[in-house]
Amino acid sequence: MKNISFLNSPLIAHRGIHNKYRENTIEAFRRAIIEGYTIELDVHLTTDNKVIVYHDDNLKRLTGINKEIKKCTYKEIIDIIEVPTLDEVLNLVKGKVPLIIELKFDTKLGKLESKAANILDNYNGEFAIQSFSPLSILWFRINRKKFIRGYLVNSIFSKNPLMNGVLNKFILNHLLKPNFIAVNLKYLKNKKIKTLRNKYIIIGYTINNNKEYNEYYNYANNFICNIGKEPFIRL
Repeated sequence: MKNISFLNSPLIAHRGIHNKYRENTIEAFRRAIIEGYTIELDVHLTTDNKVIVYHDDNLKRLTGINKEIKKCTYKEIIDIIEVPTLDEVLNLVKGKVPLIIELKFDTKLGKLESKAANILDNYNGEFAIQSFSPLSILWFRINRKKFIRGYLVNSIFSKNPLMNGVLNKFILNHLLKPNFIAVNLKYLKNKKIKTLRNKYIIIGYTINNNKEYNEYYNYANNFICNIGKEPFIRL
């Protein structure tokens, strides 16, 4: 039986705590460790098979330079912007807090998954993987059954009741069998998500302030939050 209780608490620091530091950096993760939050981070694969921690599939937002991660070597990227590898982050965290690792899907299925899995095989801390790609989640269900898996949802599955039933009952229950579902805040109050919560841990994303925290508090088991600007206190 997998121990998934860590998914329920504490709150999850979105890309580390980056109100004073850049997102997805060693400094942002170190701050989250000090304050005792679970860390959410994102990983991509470079052309020379380095698993790096970075959110976007392009460098432009943070650097002004239009380069796609999937077309760059690790050296090409760090010559432009400092980014940690997954190995470096794991070496920093060392099980002090749990990790939720989002796998991006801009490479051929199985490439990033296998590289990340091989690294995580040797990690002793608590962690879960998540993705918007059902095929990525399926890859882990087949190849790393013991890994805790989460399916990221950015919409209500379908407005068509028949299609929604197929998605819920077949893809989720029989094909993917995730351990948790991460849901965009604007859909948390939907009855379909309430029903799913009877079977799955639901994690809401992304809380930005204490007002949102209190508004959605009763609709999910936990939340991915932009932590740092103000404390999240249950009123």
